[in-house]
Amino acid sequence: MPLLVGDRVSCSADKVLGKKPAKQRFGRLSATKELYGVVQETQGTGRSVKYIVHFSEVAVSKAFSSRSLKHQATDEASSDAPIPPSISVEAASPTLTLSAEQQEQEVDNTLNANLLHCNGIEWKVVEGVVEDWRCMPKFGAHILWGNDVDEARRTPLDYWMMSFPSQMLADISIWTSNCLPQGSANAKEDEVLAVFGALYSLTRTSEGRRDLWSTTEDGLFPAPRFGERYSLTRDRFEILLRCLSFCPAHEAIGDKWAPVRRLIEGFNQRRVEKLYPGWQLCVDESVSSWRGKDGNCSDGMPHVTRIDRKPKGVGCELKDCADADTKVMLQLEIQEGAEVMVSKEYMAEYKLVGTAQLLRLTKPWHGSGRAVSADSAFASVATAVACRKNGIHFTGLVKTATRMYPKKYIDEVEFQELGDDITLTSSMEGHNIMAHAWGDKVRKCFVSTHSTTLPENLLTSGDGERYLMKMGMKLDRLKCITKP
Repeated sequence: MPLLVGDRVSCSADKVLGKKPAKQRFGRLSATKELYGVVQETQGTGRSVKYIVHFSEVAVSKAFSSRSLKHQATDEASSDAPIPPSISVEAASPTLTLSAEQQEQEVDNTLNANLLHCNGIEWKVVEGVVEDWRCMPKFGAHILWGNDVDEARRTPLDYWMMSFPSQMLADISIWTSNCLPQGSANAKEDEVLAVFGALYSLTRTSEGRRDLWSTTEDGLFPAPRFGERYSLTRDRFEILLRCLSFCPAHEAIGDKWAPVRRLIEGFNQRRVEKLYPGWQLCVDESVSSWRGKDGNCSDGMPHVTRIDRKPKGVGCELKDCADADTKVMLQLEIQEGAEVMVSKEYMAEYKLVGTAQLLRLTKPWHGSGRAVSADSAFASVATAVACRKNGIHFTGLVKTATRMYPKKYIDEVEFQELGDDITLTSSMEGHNIMAHAWGDKVRKCFVSTHSTTLPENLLTSGDGERYLMKMGMKLDRLKCITKP
């Protein structure tokens, strides 16, 4: 039915203003934003007729075809003022009724509003976050050498000894000696170090282990001569390797992981003592490849994990924490099986395995204000809040742990193109939380308690100051969001 002068109509903000201006004005709601106007003039006849419509909300008059407009039915003639969706029908005109399309739009808006309430947490859609809630310096990592080694004379062995729990060497020598056959000489600390060195060298060669003690030259290739290199005969190496122990024999009774538990604990303690990590930590998982026996054998590894997506996915699974600045591992935790892991620290308080694991791995730096990044195995709103309660920040990729996270609302948002994004904020137990997602082949969803949504170039150029002025933010706060 043709429109008449004075008829009320609606049209999408994208068509009235254009996609980019509409997004600048209405943000991420521009794709669903409806503008209401009044037909002021008709031009042309027949199929080529155009209607000049004035949209008072944006002060724009523009020509449209009838296919671009939605007629807003009224029982009586009404005034020229458009009815914005936030005003009730009764307040605008006693006789105006909503069309079926408008009623459906109102139902959708109500449903979307309900999706912002997630298990007691209320989320709010925002244009972006331009002030970093983590107002602390971004510092780098360094080694705590002490005065035991002259800086100018440090060797690769000094770095290895700094990283290894060297205080255990004497104990390892004693425990290994106790396992040696009767009549064998006791293991010395130098011999234990030589065994470690030979094992490292084995990872760099394709030769068989028995051939590495050969002293015969083979054309262009020199003889390995491991006996000369490590002052260790092949027979002595084999017997020491077979009897190498990292705990007293009695500890292995009733504890399947005792053979390596002290070594892992010593490693973790040594890293705390000697490495001062930077401001950002990363928690993830690793697999130590294993080709030997599994827990079905009395002398096999107690718990063998199989992860198909890993390059070498059969072995001992470890959860670990690393320094993002130097890429150095800081903490390790063996995955001992579901029954054991549920009894670990923080499980009784937080109930979530991923949250408890992350808090255990970052415990030495609780209260330091450092920022932790992790994947979906650890990420959730509960993890973010738990980190803040323990004095650190968190950013993580959310996939399945969506309780209290506005995942359903984010999924309902229609992104126009790849790279479009949406940001929501909330507060829980007095701590600010951000939910951020952007359009990709698979939509990426993050939860964070720090950082900003500013493009990286705004953090390092003068454009950042202009952007902050536009957002009404004082320039003296720029230092909170810039890179170090």
